[in-house]
Amino acid sequence: MSDIEKLREERAQNLSDVYNNRIPKRVPCSVSMGLSAVAEFAGVDPKEAFWNYGLLEEAADKLCAMIPSDGCVAGGSVLSPAKYQALGSRAIVMGADGFMQHPNTHMMEEDEYDLFIEDPYAFMVEVGAPRTNKNLDYKNNPVRALMAINQANQISAAVMGNTAKVSAKMAAKYGYPAGARVRGGGGYAPLDILSDQLRSFSGMSTDIRRRPDKVEAAVEAMFPWEYEHCKCQDIEHYSRNAVANYPLHMATFMRPKDFERLWWKPWLSMINSYAAMGVRSGAFLEDNWDRFIDYLQDVPTGTQFTFEYTDAKTLKEKLGKHCVLGGGFPLKYFSQCTKDEAIDKAKEWLDIMAPGGQYYFGLDKSALVLADVNLENMKAVVETVLKYGVYDNPGEETGEIFHKEDYTELKVDEFKSRDFLTWEQYKELNPNTPEIAKKTVMDQEIAIRSFYYGLMQ
Repeated sequence: MSDIEKLREERAQNLSDVYNNRIPKRVPCSVSMGLSAVAEFAGVDPKEAFWNYGLLEEAADKLCAMIPSDGCVAGGSVLSPAKYQALGSRAIVMGADGFMQHPNTHMMEEDEYDLFIEDPYAFMVEVGAPRTNKNLDYKNNPVRALMAINQANQISAAVMGNTAKVSAKMAAKYGYPAGARVRGGGGYAPLDILSDQLRSFSGMSTDIRRRPDKVEAAVEAMFPWEYEHCKCQDIEHYSRNAVANYPLHMATFMRPKDFERLWWKPWLSMINSYAAMGVRSGAFLEDNWDRFIDYLQDVPTGTQFTFEYTDAKTLKEKLGKHCVLGGGFPLKYFSQCTKDEAIDKAKEWLDIMAPGGQYYFGLDKSALVLADVNLENMKAVVETVLKYGVYDNPGEETGEIFHKEDYTELKVDEFKSRDFLTWEQYKELNPNTPEIAKKTVMDQEIAIRSFYYGLMQ
């Protein structure tokens, strides 16, 4: 076995230990920079890099050689212009500086709750998506609407393929472990999926105060679609090293009574149900969760949390044995501290987060621009974690043990919509189709449904 393969195997084992109640040899450590920051390092216009990540391969190689992270330092972008330009999106647009921006648009008006509640999927297909994506406006531009979804999917796949090629080369050369073969699922929390694009952050904030009953009814109406989208699609081959991830948006901006009623209970019921299937859920605790941290003690055992501004010491004390924790190290230390100060900050951080295992080192956010990072500081911090984060009791059992029998699977209403073709309806239209075709047919129908879910994110 080559040295690179040994390194890859060791990294994979450390992560597996973190997820499976064992103390690893050392704290896993993964840091990265966003596409625009990598492009700036490369001297490449980010607008071009979005379309051809291969332009950043040389820069990615240099960054990975410089910084011995357990994962690729050169990151990509969550939002791609390829998809949204194909759709004629007004909600996700590229600025002159090459950054993808989200203007304060919305798909649903405040007086359309009843229409949404009647059939959430049909509302998205017929009203919401065309409103913020002009190329999906089938009434005014039917020819383009016929082409737009396929074009968005095809062009996104091509662009993502370029990114994947570079990532694969970096993984092969630098020994980054492969991700889980089967995804755990994931998406948005039930209230959050109604907030970002559908009503917007400002719109939903107003609705929670003025019409909370309508908001609650919308969450309930959306739940069958939400539940089907976010659950693991291949539970037979699922491993708990894979996580069903949720970025948590609205919660910290809500009053406690509204949070519990409209945000917390629906999400907790969903991830508890997935736990009954054996699935590990995870979430990025955006903003500061200090005032809601006691609620987090009720999530399923082994839930993974990465975090931003929540107090690290409190999080470790209250959740360190019950959950897997990750990230949180302030990105600002890479630009605002001297090298020695950054190293000291890393040691102080590990003194809090490393004891007892169940933690992997990462940042509270990725660098958006190169000015966010002094690369020498990043390199010094990562090297410090690799040396200072070594355990003297590897292999020892740690943390609370997960048992899926402790949880109960929900009985959720079947997803139905006038715009979603069931297998029975398909058979009526195509009576000579054999049963062997069912999975192929329905996978495509579900893929279209997932596409529209994605437009709400």
